[in-house]
Amino acid sequence: MPGKTPTPRLILEAVVTCIEKYGIDKVTTRKIAVEAGTNIASINYYFRSKDELMAEALSMTIKHMMEDVFITIDDTKQPFESALANVFFYLLDGSRQFPGISRAHLYRAVVQRDRESISAQAMTRVFDRLAQRAAREYPSKDPKELRFVVSEIMGSIMFAMLSPGFFPLPREFQPTSSKNARALADLYTKQFKAML
Repeated sequence: MPGKTPTPRLILEAVVTCIEKYGIDKVTTRKIAVEAGTNIASINYYFRSKDELMAEALSMTIKHMMEDVFITIDDTKQPFESALANVFFYLLDGSRQFPGISRAHLYRAVVQRDRESISAQAMTRVFDRLAQRAAREYPSKDPKELRFVVSEIMGSIMFAMLSPGFFPLPREFQPTSSKNARALADLYTKQFKAML
């Protein structure tokens, strides 16, 4: 892309690519510049620091995730179990496709226990939205129990996103393909229903 002035969006996309290639802890401004086809001065023109650049890239990706997930959760035309399975699939398959970004989001929120991070707040909002929809769909069930069941499943999914393959699962439930991620999402949905 020589001769073309990079936009902030192009630079942010280069950050995402670098996180996927190298891991968040090994990303450098130089690697970002190479990926964006620009120089460090150009990156510094748009972003004051590498920390600001990384935070903006993570913010961009989590906002995209939240938009997609909330559309699914709020779609009352589809049965709740379908919406639930689709949200679970989105999270599992997204972490399969973008493991570096997924781990970057979850590491700060889960491992570093930074509940104020944009990632922690986003996952909490997804959890709350799912629990609220579950309460509307199952008015005869105790809302506290519904929140508990949703939290158990979401915790399992977040662990699978943070450390895929940690527990050996049967091949058809290892999220190594979209088909398998769908099978695992459907299994989590069955577990949700069984726990009610």
